[in-house]
Amino acid sequence: MLSKTSAAREIRPMSALISVSSIADLTITGETEDVTGMKGRIRLTRDDGARGGRWMDQSRKQVQAYDYLCHIGEAKEWIEACINEEIDAITTLEENLRNGVVLAKLARFFDPTSVRKIFEHPVLQYKHSDNINCLFKAMRKLKLPEIFIFELTDLYDKKNIPKVIYCIHALSHMLASRGVAPNIKNLVGELQFTDAEIHATRQGLDAAGISMPSFGNIGSALAKELNGPGEIAVAKTIPEEPEEPEEPEETEGPKEPEPEQPEEPEPEQPEEPEPEHPEEPEPEPEPVTLLSNQELRDLFWANNTDSILKCQALFRGALDRKRFVERRELHYDMEEFLIQVQAQGRGEIARRRFRDRMNHLYTFEPQVVTIQAHLRGYLQRKKYLERQQFYNDNMQSIVKMQSVFRAKAAGDAYRSLTTGANPPITTLKSFLHLLNDSDFDFEEELELENLRQLVVRRIRENTQSDAQLNELDIKIALLVQNHITLDEVLKTTSSLTKKKAQRRMSMPVSATSNPFTLKSLDRESRDRLVLYQQLFYLLQTQPSYFSKLLFMMSKTGLFTDRMKKQIEGSVLTIFGYAQNSREEYLLLKLFKQSIFEEVDQILNVNDFMRGNFMFVKMVMNHVRGAKERQYLRDLLAPLVQKVLKEDFLDLESDPLMIYKASINNEELRTGRPSERPLQVNHTEALSDPETRTTFIRHLQELRMRTEMFLEAILNSLPKMPYGIRYITKEVSAALREKFPHEPEENITKTVGNLIYYRYLNPAIVAPESFDVIDGVVNPMQRKNLAEISKMLNQISVGKLFDADNIYLQPLNEYVGYASVRFFKYFKNVVEVVEPEEQFSVNEYVDQVNTIRPTVYIAPYEIFTMHALLIDRIDTLAPEMDDPLRVILSELGNPPSGFEEHSPGHGEVCLTLQNRFTANLDDPDMDLKHLFVETKRYILSIIRIQSGKNLMEILERRVSIHEEQAWQELKATEMHRSQQHHQRRIDNASESSLNEATSPTRLMGNMLDMNAMRFLELKQHAIDGILQLESTGKVTRKNGYQDMINAIALDIRTKHRRRLQRAQELGQVKKTLSNLNEKKQFLENQIKSYHDYVESCMNNITTKKGKKQRYVMPFTKQYFHIRNLQRHGKVPQFGSFKYTAQKLFEKGVLLNLEGVSPKQYSHISLTISCDEPGLFQIEVETSIMMVRLPVSTMELRLEDLLQCQFNNIQIMILFDGAAKVNVNLLLFLVNKK
Repeated sequence: MLSKTSAAREIRPMSALISVSSIADLTITGETEDVTGMKGRIRLTRDDGARGGRWMDQSRKQVQAYDYLCHIGEAKEWIEACINEEIDAITTLEENLRNGVVLAKLARFFDPTSVRKIFEHPVLQYKHSDNINCLFKAMRKLKLPEIFIFELTDLYDKKNIPKVIYCIHALSHMLASRGVAPNIKNLVGELQFTDAEIHATRQGLDAAGISMPSFGNIGSALAKELNGPGEIAVAKTIPEEPEEPEEPEETEGPKEPEPEQPEEPEPEQPEEPEPEHPEEPEPEPEPVTLLSNQELRDLFWANNTDSILKCQALFRGALDRKRFVERRELHYDMEEFLIQVQAQGRGEIARRRFRDRMNHLYTFEPQVVTIQAHLRGYLQRKKYLERQQFYNDNMQSIVKMQSVFRAKAAGDAYRSLTTGANPPITTLKSFLHLLNDSDFDFEEELELENLRQLVVRRIRENTQSDAQLNELDIKIALLVQNHITLDEVLKTTSSLTKKKAQRRMSMPVSATSNPFTLKSLDRESRDRLVLYQQLFYLLQTQPSYFSKLLFMMSKTGLFTDRMKKQIEGSVLTIFGYAQNSREEYLLLKLFKQSIFEEVDQILNVNDFMRGNFMFVKMVMNHVRGAKERQYLRDLLAPLVQKVLKEDFLDLESDPLMIYKASINNEELRTGRPSERPLQVNHTEALSDPETRTTFIRHLQELRMRTEMFLEAILNSLPKMPYGIRYITKEVSAALREKFPHEPEENITKTVGNLIYYRYLNPAIVAPESFDVIDGVVNPMQRKNLAEISKMLNQISVGKLFDADNIYLQPLNEYVGYASVRFFKYFKNVVEVVEPEEQFSVNEYVDQVNTIRPTVYIAPYEIFTMHALLIDRIDTLAPEMDDPLRVILSELGNPPSGFEEHSPGHGEVCLTLQNRFTANLDDPDMDLKHLFVETKRYILSIIRIQSGKNLMEILERRVSIHEEQAWQELKATEMHRSQQHHQRRIDNASESSLNEATSPTRLMGNMLDMNAMRFLELKQHAIDGILQLESTGKVTRKNGYQDMINAIALDIRTKHRRRLQRAQELGQVKKTLSNLNEKKQFLENQIKSYHDYVESCMNNITTKKGKKQRYVMPFTKQYFHIRNLQRHGKVPQFGSFKYTAQKLFEKGVLLNLEGVSPKQYSHISLTISCDEPGLFQIEVETSIMMVRLPVSTMELRLEDLLQCQFNNIQIMILFDGAAKVNVNLLLFLVNKK
């Protein structure tokens, strides 16, 4: 329903139009003429020139634009009053509000907590939306109705600016009602605008295409929105129409009715109307025509039809709701009575229908029964056929669902077996097949054994190739430096080729052709082979022998370097280069023993860091072996490649070297001496602008590269090989035990020294030596890697750069920050599990494995280790009854002359045996044996019989069918055992065919039960279980569940072994792949060396010189060449003659000792080249037409390049008689 004040406001503006005779006579004048009493308000006047039909719309839009500008002015003044700050003008306020700065300040005025920071920037950007969001947050906290709140895009994208002004007006009303802010003023008619401003505003509103909100009824609309539950009190405090007193001033006519004069909105400002009284009589003579009363009413009803309809709808709704409430109250008063009436009526109707239905059915009962039977049958058949068709259509899905359910059932059973405390016997019976060694298991074991043998052989081949390649590399380098002749290199190359061919064509050597073989079939050789197998098993499993030997090698000078390398290789060969879990477990135990041997003899922690222990070298060889080398490759290869690919990367941090390199580049680039002085100190070099800029850039690049390496190392901890982490853990534990009062920081530094300095640092400095990259590293790249390594080493020790590295001190802040991260990394490195848990092995692993360990080793290494042990027996085994002494006494001395036997001549496979099992003194050994035997019996029994528990199975009688099933089971097991034995014989090498692979051993588990009937088997099982019960191992209270749990544990262990074998198989294949890559790399290097030597020979034999250069006739060079041709002494690669004066002017010649520069024109220097890289320099002096003796010297190109690399600017020739500029001489040589 329209309010009285709202209706009056709509009628008053129209009442002034009564006197207008024609609608077409009204228009907006060209001059903005004010309405009387309302300064700045546009007056609608008659214009005889405007006779269009759209004059009313144009006038209305013009007035609307003016009103809108006034409302903006009202908002502007109110905001300025609130924030106590002047803001932009009205016409530009819309644009300036878009950054939200003014709105955020307004929000801070009435709710400071909602505005944390105001973003201000001269360029509008999306971050300004945070300022607008602050106002949204404050208005919602104030509980301003959402209908008044504008959208972010309305302001930021200028989609609806009038709604923003409307929201500010509504906010002003709400804040004023609560006494937080002043009332907003009504400035309609108080402000003045130019026609251009109004016209621009009108065009903007038309272009936006949005409806103008009603600013006049904001108060009532706000009260209506707040007039809800919990908001009535707030709504009452809001004035209904704060703008109502000013609305009458909006009448659009030149004459104002007399009764309306007392309703001026601002009586407190009487000064303003007084200046206007003289101006009021001026517009009175202007003729004005107003609308008639009928036209006014028609116009009013036409403009307010929607409002009237809404009012009528509200009234009708209120009347209907009133009638509904009255009727509902009446029904509530009679609720019980109405319910009873309804219930009785429904009951009576239902009973009547039921009786009629029953009477009708009783009449046709036989027919109904028959029909029901046919219908039920039809429905059941239809349902069956539909279900069958559904199954056929979804056969694949059903099969998958069945598989999922079966898998879930099997998974539940397996989880019950692996994680359950007492798995049922039915579940155990489902997984008994896992205890059998299937064909696949045997194939995997054989494949693993073959691959391990191949890996060991490949390691040995690569080691020999690498050593010979290093020897050839050194000799070729000496050739370049003219220390040996080319013939010596060719001799070495030929020898290498022969050795390589010999390795490729080597075949197993028969016993008759090699007197040192262990493969002879006589008894003496067989006994000797068995003793060696027992010896190496003892050395593997008892780490004290090798740990003492390594300790002796570290502390005494009794071993040469060659002998140390030989012993190191033999030890690693005995442990199979740690290619499976057992061998790696035993090797780590040896390292642990060696750690405690060495730590026990040191005096402080620093002694360990400075010590050159033999076991540390072996540890590094192990953790950088073929299997673990992939970690270094994955970690460092991408980082190193980034450094190597940048050809112009230079990380030099010495300002003097940078300064000299800058001069070198300048002289090589220009061919003229540099004007900068050569002899300067570090301070003078750093004062050079180019040097200082380069120095700063180098430090920044060095820090960035170091951070890149450090971050990669820190993130690679989970992938680090277990061996190096366990070694660091044992080193840390041994040092803490030896030095309990040592600070934790020093212990961590020791760990860091082992991890970084000894393990990672060599692979960074020399990546090609550790298969991190393929190829070679040039000197500049090596220098860059060394600088990075130097930074990382400084970080690893946590030490800042001091006066020794004064020019790296700007990086000390970074070093301190990075050291904290590195120390945390070192502490995490030692957090690893014990080897027993990591590899799932223990000291009794060989007692339960059916496959015995093997070692592939050359006879030469066997005899060398034999002789070494005999020489050091008093230190290694001081006790006379020591097992090592027992075996060595039976072996005697090694064969004479074995030292001359070739180290790479064949190899033998030793199947290791434990001779001293009786020394494992265990008082419960008999009981354990009984438990194992009984478990074997029961395992065979539950394959045949079933029951709720083991006790029920043992008490059950044996039937004829079960006896037959037992006979079939025995035959199947015997056949499988024979197949496996034959396959192992076919795969085994000659040296491993001994009693360990006999059928008796392989099938021993079955032979003792093969002669038993099933009844006898059960009797043995019952006897064993009763004996175990008497010792408390099992009890019948739980149905002998302890025995079932033991069998379940065996199944879990067997499965773990399969997983471990699969993991080992993958690691061995990966290792073999890496070894093959290295082998290919070594072969390529050998081929490149061959090509190099061949090219040298071709250059020497062909003697092809450079193409003859054109010489200007009748010049000094022309006569020099003719003279050489006359005597037949023309060098192959040219000869050039210069005067000392010319070389001095070029800057090549710096000084001649004892000769004045005025005499340089009488001295000639001839530079000739008859061999690649070798220059002959002759000096000839002619004074007074008299030639003095010629001085000659040879100059190698390598010497010049080496001087340039070492930043040596000046080179002395002729024993100090001449000084030349190295860079310019190189420039001259390369040019010619």
